[in-house]
Amino acid sequence: MTTGCPLNVAGSDEQFARQAAWTRAVRSQLYRRVNLLRARRVLDVGCGSGVVTEELAARTRGQVIAIDVDAAMIAAARARGGRAVYQEGDACRLPFPDGHFDVVVCHFLLMWVDDPARAVCEMARVTRPGGAVLVCGEPDYGGRVDWPDLPIGQWQAAALQRQGADPFIGRKLRALLQQAGLDVDVGIIPSLWDTAALRENFAAEWALLERDVVGLVDEAAFQRAKDTAWRAIEEGTRLVFMPVFFGLGRRG
Repeated sequence: MTTGCPLNVAGSDEQFARQAAWTRAVRSQLYRRVNLLRARRVLDVGCGSGVVTEELAARTRGQVIAIDVDAAMIAAARARGGRAVYQEGDACRLPFPDGHFDVVVCHFLLMWVDDPARAVCEMARVTRPGGAVLVCGEPDYGGRVDWPDLPIGQWQAAALQRQGADPFIGRKLRALLQQAGLDVDVGIIPSLWDTAALRENFAAEWALLERDVVGLVDEAAFQRAKDTAWRAIEEGTRLVFMPVFFGLGRRG
């Protein structure tokens, strides 16, 4: 059974779009490596509101199918009006036959799945021999670095665990893909935010963090951290590094 991120659809779509922007360059490289353009059938698992799905549909000549466990997300994705086919489905019980797809994709999904090992095995199962499973982005909040030295990574990890997510899924990605019998290539996405990006995303990121840490972090401590972060941005000394891992698993 998968677990959905507890945002409303509109808020989720905004967050999905920000996440997709962080990993766009690496996704493009992965698409080229697996010859996505010539894939006949592509599956997007845990598609959310369809941000990445419609990109896939624009980058391949083949059929694109997307699934998500959340009916509201499927409705939002269909409302985009693209050519992908959306349907409800569970990542741990994919409703497709063995070897059906040339490429299977997920993005910021495994951290939200109750049994990520089973989900990856399912993705491998429905991938044809010679095909590929692309895990386009999974974070690891245990590796977050902030300057000034703020406990934001610890706060985020605690908040995600409270929501049922695994904030340390990134470091487990190689093992998950290997255990599914795939030939694995794992890497890390450069994610050192520059000052312009920090400034542009400040309001949205801190609003999301504030919502997530209610009851976990003292309000005064939260405000002090927020003020400190903003002053550092204004001074040009703020640094944020957030490791996001990707994986390419090929089915032999």
